[in-house]
Amino acid sequence: METQRKMIDVWSEVFKKPVTAETDFFDDLEGDSMTAAAVAHWAGIEFGVTVPIEEVFERPTPAELTAYVDELLAG
Repeated sequence: METQRKMIDVWSEVFKKPVTAETDFFDDLEGDSMTAAAVAHWAGIEFGVTVPIEEVFERPTPAELTAYVDELLAG
């Protein structure tokens, strides 16, 4: 749950508006390739993992991207 809260915080910072739900959809937030790169970059820094930009498009909600990061952290 802590990972999910941190991921929502990353998205809020990148989009410069409150992302209030783990199911907020990337396209609904008006995401583009630049914001995808920023989400991937800052999520990687926050969690100490490499998040490819493609994963932001393939997992377009904080919840889905959190699940991916959790997989990476679990090894």
